[in-house]
Amino acid sequence: MIAITTAFAATWTTVTSKETGSYSSAFKFLAFANAFTCGFALLFLSFVFFFGRHGLNPTNHLLFLHDMFLMSLMLSGVAAGTAFGYLGRRGYSHTGWSQTCNPSKVTTSMCPILLTMLCPK
Repeated sequence: MIAITTAFAATWTTVTSKETGSYSSAFKFLAFANAFTCGFALLFLSFVFFFGRHGLNPTNHLLFLHDMFLMSLMLSGVAAGTAFGYLGRRGYSHTGWSQTCNPSKVTTSMCPILLTMLCPK
């Protein structure tokens, strides 16, 4: 339940950001990964609750694959968002890229994302 809450908080923070840097494809992917993780974890929680009430036990392999898939998706989203946030904030002088923006609100959403990855889904 904590993973669903933190994923929703990170999605909300990223989507409601009015910063120009949040329109990049990296941050759009980050918002999509958060929303997908939140929705899929909620769906799987209801799936486990439904089958648990009827005496059926979902296999541990299915739970393991579910957690690995969502963690991989979140990790790729946070990596893309972090890389773009770093380039936007500091630039990269070796290639001539200058500092373009300061995506502070979107960068702040990285904290709940990291909490989401640590929580079991």
